[in-house]
Amino acid sequence: MIIKTIILGIIQGLTEFLPVSSSGHLAILEKYFGIADPVVLAIFLHFGTFLATVVFFARPIAELFKGVFKGKKASIHYALNIIVGSVPIIIFALLLRTQIEETFTNITIISIFLGVTGLVLIMTMICRKHNKRISAFSALVIGLAQMFALFPGISRSGMTISAGLFSKISPEESFKFSFLLSLPAILGANLLELGKISVIDDPISVLIGMFFSFVFGLIALMILRRLVHKYFHLFGIYCLVISILILLFK
Repeated sequence: MIIKTIILGIIQGLTEFLPVSSSGHLAILEKYFGIADPVVLAIFLHFGTFLATVVFFARPIAELFKGVFKGKKASIHYALNIIVGSVPIIIFALLLRTQIEETFTNITIISIFLGVTGLVLIMTMICRKHNKRISAFSALVIGLAQMFALFPGISRSGMTISAGLFSKISPEESFKFSFLLSLPAILGANLLELGKISVIDDPISVLIGMFFSFVFGLIALMILRRLVHKYFHLFGIYCLVISILILLFK
């Protein structure tokens, strides 16, 4: 059980942040290797990557809260943009939760969505570097991209960073906004699921999995920050290859 938990923690940590879809990879593992993450473990694995995001972006998060508290316009606008970007995924999840959950067992749909992620990422090759700031409109566009990431195979980081690049936001700012935008959605989803837990059968195993998802989440964030400027599209090639292989040999 411990080895399985460690494997799931590593996979969650890497694929949650690298633009290759953690939900898609976990579904593939369950389908072909019989490796599934129990509901309780899944919640804590996601919490591990949530903590990794908070730690990695501790400085901009602290500056944002400090700026909002002091009434700085730039900080208030940025916080409002995060709220605007969060609205689509909340509405989408409330309206289509059942339909979304049904797709998690359909390997064909998952592989197609993985291919869609790959194509979107590859298309970022045509984006020229720009330095536009996040506006309410671009925040909404990025939020709409995040909305579709509720489906397995659609990478949240891949879609949101790509949307930022297509909106002429710089790679570094697209990277930062993508993950700051993820915090309300991930925290909200975790709290909702956490309320359903009555007992944790193996707390040591759960904590080990959360630790590995946290550590490898930090590693993935460091890798992605380095690659987002020039090599972001390479993740698209990977997603497309995996998608094609699954469709051919499923």
